[in-house]
Amino acid sequence: MDTADALVAIRTALAAHPESSEGDPEVLDLEDLRTIESVFQPRDLAYREGEDEAHLQVLTKAAGTPEKPTYLEAITVWWGGDNWYILDGHHRRIAYERAKIVKNIPVRAFTGSLDEAMAEAVSLNSKDKMPMRLPEKMNKAWQLVVCTELKKSQIVTACSVADGSVAAMRRVKRELATLGRTIAQMLEMTWEEARLESQGKTKPKVDHDTALEMRARGYATSLAKAVGDRPHKDPEGFALALLMLDSRLPRSLLETNAWAEVIGTLRDDQADLEELESAQSDY
Repeated sequence: MDTADALVAIRTALAAHPESSEGDPEVLDLEDLRTIESVFQPRDLAYREGEDEAHLQVLTKAAGTPEKPTYLEAITVWWGGDNWYILDGHHRRIAYERAKIVKNIPVRAFTGSLDEAMAEAVSLNSKDKMPMRLPEKMNKAWQLVVCTELKKSQIVTACSVADGSVAAMRRVKRELATLGRTIAQMLEMTWEEARLESQGKTKPKVDHDTALEMRARGYATSLAKAVGDRPHKDPEGFALALLMLDSRLPRSLLETNAWAEVIGTLRDDQADLEELESAQSDY
């Protein structure tokens, strides 16, 4: 769900159920902790794969086991009309999930409007949280300028950006509006894209296939240095290692375009083998 659709859904749910029937909980089960990353996740994790995974491994180990859990800092949640949404603690939730700790997760309920909750998600900074990078701060500030009624000072404080930056964003928003851009369209833009479009420029197009191949070559070089030809010599061990690294990884790999051709070839080979065995059984 993109940001604009998510905001519409939340506002609709809030209109129907502005308050939780449970009050402000101090603990929630894992299944009750919902996420809408396009609205409440300030960091862009698509560019942090390695850093993100290392951070998660530390948190998962710190969380302990279902038999002997060591609860991490309380996850900050906000009532969004139909669910409790995570404002701060996305990595902690994944760590609990990996550690199979699913009951009585400590939480801290934030009370405030949707606009205030979005700002709170940016401003929160706990000891187990990766710091936001400047482009992430600017993109989140742009989002708050576009879709909230927060004061300039509130956005400056929440995102740790300059007063002049927020003023520039407000000016760009007005310029894009005169060009016929809707709020939903602006929310799909990064701050850099919005700034360039307001100047009649466009961001250079990225050749995603070339970029993907470059990333893949980098991973291949790193793997070759780390494990050599051991994955080929011991595929079972390597497959199990990938599963230990992240239980979601095998499924993710099977769903990639890069592996689709390999899977198709294996299925064709299996079909040919079954056809051959069937033919031989007829004799």
